[in-house]
Parts: sequence; C-alpha cells; structure tokens
Amino acid sequence: MTMLEYFHEQAAQELGYNRIDCNGETQRGFCRIQVNVKKGERCDTASCYLRPALERKNLQVHLNSYVSKILFEGKVARAVEFSKDGVLYKVYARKEIILSAGVVGSPKILLSSGIGPKHHLNDIRIPVVADLPVGENLQDQMAMHFQVAINMSLSTTSQKITDTENILQYLFYREGIYAQIGVDGMIFINLDQNKDAPPDIQLIFLGLAYEQGFLDGFSYKEEVKEELVNRTDPNSFVIIVNLLNAKSRGTIRLSTTCPSCNPIIDPMYLSDSDDVERFVKGIRFLQKLQETKSWKSIGATLIRHDTQGHCSEEEYDKDEYWRCMVRHFANQANHQTSSCRMGSYSDTTAVVDPQLRVRGIKSLRVVDASVMRNNPSGNTNAPTMMIAEKAADLIKHCYY
Repeated sequence: MTMLEYFHEQAAQELGYNRIDCNGETQRGFCRIQVNVKKGERCDTASCYLRPALERKNLQVHLNSYVSKILFEGKVARAVEFSKDGVLYKVYARKEIILSAGVVGSPKILLSSGIGPKHHLNDIRIPVVADLPVGENLQDQMAMHFQVAINMSLSTTSQKITDTENILQYLFYREGIYAQIGVDGMIFINLDQNKDAPPDIQLIFLGLAYEQGFLDGFSYKEEVKEELVNRTDPNSFVIIVNLLNAKSRGTIRLSTTCPSCNPIIDPMYLSDSDDVERFVKGIRFLQKLQETKSWKSIGATLIRHDTQGHCSEEEYDKDEYWRCMVRHFANQANHQTSSCRMGSYSDTTAVVDPQLRVRGIKSLRVVDASVMRNNPSGNTNAPTMMIAEKAADLIKHCYY
C-alpha cells in the first residue's frame, strides 16, 4: 500500500465507505486496484492468450491484414474477404465465422457486409442481408480529471520516472514505480444511496503528479493547455471522476462503401442532460473528501481548471459553474460498448442472441465488448475477456 492509498482509504472510511472487493458481493466502497499483471508487465489478451498459442497447427495469424467484409450465401455466412499487401483474399469457413473486431470494427464490418439498419444501408447502396440495429446504442463512460495539490511529495513525478535507479530497478528486478499501475485505489458510489442499485460514479485515485507530461495527454485547446501548465505542481495527485451508466447513446455509421475508410462515430456525449447533473453530484462528493481529517492532514486542495472563455465567467462552485466545466472538460473514458447489442430474438434493439449469434443469420457470431447489453458499472477489460471465455464454451458445446 502506498502512502497516498492509505490517506485515500482513510478519507473514504470517514465518509462511510469501507474497503471492499469491487469484484465481490458489493461494489460500493473503497477498493484496491485489481489488474492483469504478470512479472511486472500488463498481461493483455495478446501476451497471455494469443502468443502462447502461436505454435498451434490449427491457428494462423496474419499481420497487416484488413478485413473488408463477410460473404454470404443467402442467410448463411460463408467466407471472410480481406486484403494483405495489396492482394485480396477470401477465407471460407467450414463451421462458422467469429467476428471480434471491437466496438467500432465489428459494426463497421457488419455494415459493410449488408447487416445493419435497412435505411442506412439503402442510403449508401449496400445490398441488405439482414435489417438489424447494428451501430445503434453505442455507449461509453465519461471522465473528468482533477488536480489535487498536497503539502508533500508522495506522487510519481517526471523526475522519478526519468531517474536511472528507478529504470534499472525495473529492468533488473521488475520492481519499483515501473512495475506499478499508478492507481492508488478507487471508490464506487451510488449518488442516490440506493443499496439495490449499481454504482453510478467511480472515483479513481492516480498516484501521478499533475505535471506538463500528464497534461500533454489531453486534447485541450493550446491556449487552455498553456494556462493549465502554469498551475501544475509536482506536489499533487490526480483524481478521475468517472460517470457510469450514462444515459446518452451514440451511433456508428458508414461514411462510404470504401472498406478502408473510417466510419462515422457519433458518441452523443452528454446529449442526455441527466448525465451532466449526475456528473455535478459526483463532483460534490469529491469535494467532501477535502473536508476529511485524512486529506486535511496532507493539505489536499482541489485546483481550479477554468480558463478565460472556458467557465471562468461563471460564479465559482455554483452548480451552473460545474455544468459548464463538465461540458468543456469531460473526456471519453474509452470504455465503449453495446454497438452490436445482445438480447432475445424478440428484442428489436438486439443484434446478437444470448449465444452471440447474429440474429437471422447462420454461422456468424460476434465476440467482443460490442455485444454487451449495457455499459458495465466499472471498467470493460475483464468483462470483455469473460465474454470471450464464455463464447469459447458455447462454441465447444456446439461442435465437440
């Protein structure tokens, strides 16, 4: 446990949130971060699933290849068309095709193949194979980053990151700051204090100083960045207020029949005003942490991030001020889901059935985060792996 994690946990307990296992029976409370790490490195699906299986005779992996569409015979998926090094190939399936191209890629391939909303496919002159709501119901979480100044050096700073001793400690022993994920715990809360409802706000405590290097990762306007750089401080840490279960819904559409062209992604962030209001309530909870004895003991103070023309004209700390800040400074959390939504056969919002089979189509499944019915109350990495594990069981049950 880091020193910052200790102070955060104590502050959470002062507000009535005890330590819990956020993957356990209850999710509301303070929990230590749980990650997929092996020998000091992120254990992602490529390194821990795919690479160990590369020597299998029944597996071929083609790099620098681009899938353009799925080919059908009537309502049966028969083959996949892809290009590599300027050559077009077709690979035929003996049993079925598994589409796992992600929340953007899977709907793009389905749409290009003629599976999607009939009116959209007709508009871009793609023959309709199945009229399904592909690309609808796109969901994501949104996040706001806050700088908290403190009176001591407890965070990971740019100086510590470039320190030779820290680098060598990781290279030789896989230990130290480079072996850490940089998150000092999380708090999950339900704003309405409803014990039966899932959490709708996630506070993530980053053990990183709010410095220029951190700020460079945001797509703010240059004049905003220049102003915020003047407020950076190595004696600080960062909190992310993450809005869960947002009500806003977006879409993914094709811009053209060109297979290599990017689709049109319209996330419709904050299109539902309730998302803004719940964000403001989440910020109000964050402010309560400043009043705890734990945070006061390290001088933890929120730093203002409004700039000229970006909410500075609003009266500070009023609800309207924070609504303005949310609309100007909230970012995507990159937890997109649900663009090929799962549901029953009678569900008009569903693209795949509970066995992940594309409705009305034979020999085609979608296996990735796009099939989630709704965005989960947390991160999407582990749930996506779970979907793949479940899909593997379903497929084995069908054929073995």
